Amino acid sequence: MMECPIKFRCPHTGAEVDAILRQPTEACRCDTVTYATVPCPACTRFHFIHAVTGALIPPTLLGPASWTP
Repeated sequence: MMECPIKFRCPHTGAEVDAILRQPTEACRCDTVTYATVPCPACTRFHFIHAVTGALIPPTLLGPASWTP
């Protein structure tokens, strides 16, 4: 695995967050989608980020357990 710095926008606070994402090497990449759990210092929650593209999964796609009133 390779560690890469990334920047993403926290979906809860809107803050720009710097993080380290562990990306799979070329040998590990396949058709399966791999997501990394990244702690967010802006909202103190975890976000799921696609390990290859760095795209953040919107909280609405995670289902009822991620919803907050």
